[in-house]
Amino acid sequence: MNQRFQNAEIGLVSSHYAGNELYRAILTIGQRLEAEMSEFGLCPEECFMETLELLSKIADEGEDVLPELENVWLQKYNEYRRYDRKVSEDEIRKAVGVVFGFAILATDSSRHRFYRQRLSERMTMLIAEHKFEGWQETMSRIFEVPLPDGWFDAYIETPSDGGGQPGECLDEIAMLRKQMPGANLNVQFVNNQYNSACQQFMGKMENPRFNILPQNEAI
Repeated sequence: MNQRFQNAEIGLVSSHYAGNELYRAILTIGQRLEAEMSEFGLCPEECFMETLELLSKIADEGEDVLPELENVWLQKYNEYRRYDRKVSEDEIRKAVGVVFGFAILATDSSRHRFYRQRLSERMTMLIAEHKFEGWQETMSRIFEVPLPDGWFDAYIETPSDGGGQPGECLDEIAMLRKQMPGANLNVQFVNNQYNSACQQFMGKMENPRFNILPQNEAI
């Protein structure tokens, strides 16, 4: 998650994945979870895209993802914390834990033993190792959300245009951000240096206009 979602981006994700069963599952309690994270406020659409990103890594690497999970957790934790260093560590851990929780919900739907048991158990242990206040209750609520058996298997097997892969929608979000007002503005920095009664400007300036008082400069 390189940037927090604005309303237009939330609407884009909602429209793009309206029929996705995992997205609908997250929506069942996503608003409540967002309200509970009063400082960070991970919205359902952000949570869904972050979960898809994690699931895509799992799908790509299979069993090789196990030794990387700790670093994936820390990467997301540090990424979320950079948005606002004042947000409590407990709430950041909860945000990451919620994403991992929905990833567990997805992998637990698999018919393959590795995903349903070994991987799900390892991710659950990882949440416990980085526990946040009320983590057990939060995970119980997530695991109670219905998701059809075999959803993760279909996610792996279905091409990106129908399987819920995040790449296509992320490209659309990137294009949307470029179209937002002010997205293409060139920001120029002007340094001010004062020497007695005259003002000097250093930096790139185009078509400057100066109002100069009719008096001698003292430098």
